[in-house]
Amino acid sequence: MNWNWNETTIDSPLSSENLKNLLNTVCRKENRFSQFEFIKWCDNLTMAFEEAEASNEFDEIAFGIARDIECQWDLFVVNTYSLKELQNIDLSKVKLPQDWLNRVVKQLNEE
Repeated sequence: MNWNWNETTIDSPLSSENLKNLLNTVCRKENRFSQFEFIKWCDNLTMAFEEAEASNEFDEIAFGIARDIECQWDLFVVNTYSLKELQNIDLSKVKLPQDWLNRVVKQLNEE
């Protein structure tokens, strides 16, 4: 299959463990990358999971969490900003609500 991978500044390999590490970094606000870069990385992880699904290379729980993160991002952006704002917004400045991120990281760390 030919996937349209997102270009991202995050060079961590796509894995369940790296999802956990990156999400923990974002929740601690220690990330040196934007949340938008993290969202694109999560999208790449979900595409890799779908591509490798038969080989069970990725943890299904991590896949679900990565998919949820990217969906919540889309919903948050669309429900927070007007169409006019979205046409000019710098997505690297947008941040998901901290309480939501904290719930997700707790869910991932409990798995």
